[in-house]
Amino acid sequence: MVKKLPAVLAVGAVGAVALAGVATAGHGDAKVKQHHKATLKPVPHDPQADHGSNVRGKAHVMRRGDRIKVMLKARGLSPDLAHAVHIHGKNAGELAFCPGANRRAEIVNDGLIETAEGVPDYGPVQISFTTRGDTSEKSLLALDRFPIARSNGKLTYKRSFSIPAALAQRLEEKHIVIHGDDLNRDGKYGGRTTALGAPLEAELPVACGALDRVDTNR
Repeated sequence: MVKKLPAVLAVGAVGAVALAGVATAGHGDAKVKQHHKATLKPVPHDPQADHGSNVRGKAHVMRRGDRIKVMLKARGLSPDLAHAVHIHGKNAGELAFCPGANRRAEIVNDGLIETAEGVPDYGPVQISFTTRGDTSEKSLLALDRFPIARSNGKLTYKRSFSIPAALAQRLEEKHIVIHGDDLNRDGKYGGRTTALGAPLEAELPVACGALDRVDTNR
């Protein structure tokens, strides 16, 4: 059984950088402490075509200055496969949402919502929840460094790392999105090549949730 894609898909995908958000690095205020959380709900692929997502999860993001500690748990994922997890976002002041059913036919009318089809709602990739190394938008498809779901479809992720100060100061405008769905249950990611230059199954968004600030020290 194939557990993850080769590293060649990491950043060489045509069009990947074009869809990724560009942010300016900074150090932020080390005294600022914030707590954000997200409830991750299924992305509404077409259940009539047996493409329904059942992925759900919770995420907590603790911020101190420009450093964050991420704790995420999800269930219902394709087992024994790596799942890309990102923070998606837009420019300051733009409203962002998890993608709705209307996005199913934005690029290809197949009942599925590709990552690119959801970008108008949640914005481009800005942070990658990799298990090691780079966490920027450049690693949006580095599946050799994303967490792997266990055989029961559950996934746990925990890591602390620094992010650009401009993003750290606007976390409550962002969304967390989990990707990857082994549609035909053959134990590997396949399908046609999408706008990201990756197999369809590897980049399908399966769960999404808005980051809400929940600390009381505002």
